[in-house]
Amino acid sequence: MEQRPGTELLKGSYYIETYGCQMNEHDSEKIAQLLEDQGLCPVDTAEMADVIVINTCAIREKPEHKVYSALGKLRALKKRKPDLISIVAGCVAQQQKQELLKRTDVLDCVLGTHAISELPALISRIRRERRRVCETEFRRDVTSLHMSAPRKGAGSVCSYVTIMQGCSNFCTYCVVPYTRGPEQSRQAYEIINEVQQLARSGVREITLLGQNVNAYGKDLKDGVRFPELLRQLSHIDGIARVRFTTSHPRDFHEDLAAAMRDVEAVCEHVHLPLQAGSDRILREMRRGYTYEEYLEKIRFLREMVPHVAVTTDIIVGFPGETREDFEATCQALQTIRFDQIFSFKYSVRPQTVAGSLNNHLSEDVKKLRLAMVHDIQSAITQQYHTDTVGSVEEVLIEGIRTATGQPFGRTRTGKIVNLEVSENVFIGDLIQAKIIKGLKHSLVGKKV
Repeated sequence: MEQRPGTELLKGSYYIETYGCQMNEHDSEKIAQLLEDQGLCPVDTAEMADVIVINTCAIREKPEHKVYSALGKLRALKKRKPDLISIVAGCVAQQQKQELLKRTDVLDCVLGTHAISELPALISRIRRERRRVCETEFRRDVTSLHMSAPRKGAGSVCSYVTIMQGCSNFCTYCVVPYTRGPEQSRQAYEIINEVQQLARSGVREITLLGQNVNAYGKDLKDGVRFPELLRQLSHIDGIARVRFTTSHPRDFHEDLAAAMRDVEAVCEHVHLPLQAGSDRILREMRRGYTYEEYLEKIRFLREMVPHVAVTTDIIVGFPGETREDFEATCQALQTIRFDQIFSFKYSVRPQTVAGSLNNHLSEDVKKLRLAMVHDIQSAITQQYHTDTVGSVEEVLIEGIRTATGQPFGRTRTGKIVNLEVSENVFIGDLIQAKIIKGLKHSLVGKKV
């Protein structure tokens, strides 16, 4: 256990509940490491904990609603355990600030996205002073961004590595610039040191995280940009695979596609959010590219990296979206044929420009359009999986399913492969598997 300087050793146990994206999952890993370094022990349920952290997402309404539902459930628990400390962290905390404390009396701490490293000291302060706290100020340099990789348990072969935080694009529907702040990149040597540390612990695959990884290094003076970072990381012994997310189409250029082509460790998978197929909607969203420009990036990417898998985000029901706009998005799905999409109904987010636009669509229309998008993409994904049958794919074994004893892992293109139970494989093995069945959401394979 490595106690952080300037903080007292804590006692008791903690439980973390996480909503949202990979960035939030990794932030929760950092929070867990901080609390364990200060003496708290993890437990499996909120009922067993002395400290409860709810790490939140505010990108859409649904995760935000989950936060208030979770806080409601805490009321009875707080009555039974008056000394229980409850904390809301993440984007909802950053967005709501003091308002969260006003809305509920079961909450002890509001922890903003730039204040993660201060959590142990805040817990000590709450216990000592018996008063609620709110820490949501933005910092010029986010301390938690520079934290070493959380220690991995035995058998962990995949890990996230944050390379930057925040976003400076200000798309009209998005809260990230308001909840995560402007883009901040880590120094390349910090990232390299962290990945080396992970490799020594047995990690074989890393996923580089950032709201816009393509913009990595723009705010640094050392000249390292994202394609060059990928090349440097590929030389680290023990790291077999490098993934990254998320990319912004405006910043996606041929030098990144070239790095994917030339660097063996970089997996053939890009998540490149399109959001809409209509140029008019893209302008209203302030995305900074046209559909044709996006399509050209897909063309050169697939030409340079022939077997690349492309996934995307789609928003339906943006304010003022006409039938023609929506049909343009449907046509884009048919034309580009993404491997998978993450699609959402538009929802108003606080502080964003889109919330004040006219002609908001009804929930019924948005639900219908979302269902249509799902149907289109479901058929495309199923066809990809069917076409994969008979091929031999490299699979990194990530785990064993508890219920069935079935090994599972992912291909280089990010597709889940469940292996036959009889296979003699272990977590961390990098194997060749023949695909024998294509399912709706995954593949079934056999070791060759």
